[in-house]
Amino acid sequence: MTAARSLAYFAATLLVLSGCAAIERQQAADAKELLTQAGFRVRLADEPGLPARQLVAQSAAGATVYKYSDPENCNCLYVGGPGEYAELERLRLERMREHEELLRAWSPYAPAAVWGPWNPKGLNLK
Repeated sequence: MTAARSLAYFAATLLVLSGCAAIERQQAADAKELLTQAGFRVRLADEPGLPARQLVAQSAAGATVYKYSDPENCNCLYVGGPGEYAELERLRLERMREHEELLRAWSPYAPAAVWGPWNPKGLNLK
């Protein structure tokens, strides 16, 4: 393999990896925006063992508590109850419908299945 070809492969790999990182950062920002809009409270991420950027449900004193930890970006923990979780689900469905409508308006021949639904990573319960 020539040096020019090796350099081209290396550059292409870097481009793909940086694109993936940008998408992941945007998904994390989208998730945090929705959690905030749904009324989740933000506090310092002081609970080790929670999966990073994944919504989890925990039972505490007969009630369910929903938590979303982001130790890498903000070292914060989003905490909500059943009401906040219901609002989060409502907001997610609303955003998914908006995303599909935008895709249809952009190109009626390119269904949402081509681009995939809008769905920030980690907001599905684990």
